[in-house]
Amino acid sequence: MAERQETSVMVSIQEILRDAQNREEQEKVEAERQAQAAEQQRIMEARRRQEEEEARLRAEEDDRQRRLFEEQRRQAELGAMQEAAVQRARAEAEAQARLAEMASRQEHERQLHALSQDKHKKRLTFIIAGLAVVFVIAGIGGGVAIKHSMDEAATLKAQAAELQAQLDETKAKEGSLNAELANTKDPEKIAELQNQLAALEQQKAQLQQQQANPTKKPTYGGGGGGGAVTKPAGGGGGAKPCNCTPGDPLCSCL
Repeated sequence: MAERQETSVMVSIQEILRDAQNREEQEKVEAERQAQAAEQQRIMEARRRQEEEEARLRAEEDDRQRRLFEEQRRQAELGAMQEAAVQRARAEAEAQARLAEMASRQEHERQLHALSQDKHKKRLTFIIAGLAVVFVIAGIGGGVAIKHSMDEAATLKAQAAELQAQLDETKAKEGSLNAELANTKDPEKIAELQNQLAALEQQKAQLQQQQANPTKKPTYGGGGGGGAVTKPAGGGGGAKPCNCTPGDPLCSCL
């Protein structure tokens, strides 16, 4: 009976020990499992933080690259705008220069055309232009000089008209003498008419020379001594004074 009880106690003790050992093993396994789970969690957390850091760095790099690209594009646009403005300004300046050159050339050609219309008007144009310049520079103080130049221009113009009238009159007389010469048969009359025609031809040549080189006073006439028309060769001596009107083809002095 006592042995049976002792055996029963030993069995109970062994079961208790086995249960304790099993619990210890289970706890050890659970501890290892928990440790592995914690390590796995730590590794996953570290990996997550690393991925987040890498993503943040990539985002920062992408943002930096985007800002750099936008800045480069903005600089390129500004450069293109500046270059376009420079090209536009250059084109406008060249166009203005061409227009100014064309206007200047046209004005120059117009002035040349206007000046070439009349040989005598050219001299008057220069005088008037000179008078305008003198008037602007000298102002009121140059009024006397301007008036003198204008009077001289008017004198030259009047002289040119007078020369043309005398030339027309000489041509008319020459035509009349030629008609008379064609209708006469008297040798003395013919000689007289030929002398008169020679004198008219000389007078006409003098008038035409004065038209080419105008002066204030005609060289063939005028008051005082020495202003009479030059007599043709073989016209006789000068003992008798000549009181004829200068240029008169019927003058006996001829």
